[in-house]
Amino acid sequence: MEAKLHLIKGNPKGKQVEIPSGTLTVGRAEDSDLIIASTRVSRHHCEIVNDEGHLAIRDKGSGNGTFINGAKIQEETLEAGDEVRIGPLTFVVEVDGVRKKPARAAAPARPAPAPKPKAPKPKAAKPKRPVPPGKKDGKDDILASLERLAGGGPQKDDVLEISDDDLIDSE
Repeated sequence: MEAKLHLIKGNPKGKQVEIPSGTLTVGRAEDSDLIIASTRVSRHHCEIVNDEGHLAIRDKGSGNGTFINGAKIQEETLEAGDEVRIGPLTFVVEVDGVRKKPARAAAPARPAPAPKPKAPKPKAAKPKRPVPPGKKDGKDDILASLERLAGGGPQKDDVLEISDDDLIDSE
């Protein structure tokens, strides 16, 4: 069986790696058949076995794992179109000249999203009441309070004069 890996993610994109009969070792170590110089690849990351018409990949206890079509694996048979991710690189498997992507199962139908709650309608602004004399912004000011305590309300042009001594309680 003639098998190849085509680099589809990583540099140099498009690079091809032939998988010879027997075992192709992959890792960061210099004794690997396919050396990937990345800290995300273990020294002895995985191996690909091409034996009598059977193609398989086996993780060698790598720290970051080996992935086939997005799933982390320990050992898996490889088929044409499978995507193999080793560290930062992603390859597509070609077998006997065929490099088609695996057929994906139809995704299950998602339930319709729940309707979003409607925002409450803004309340109509209440008409403002006129502020009575002696009040500022609806709150009593000190002069108006003292005038009420003195028994009267301000009349036009009336001003209540208060000294500091008037504000201190005397016994």
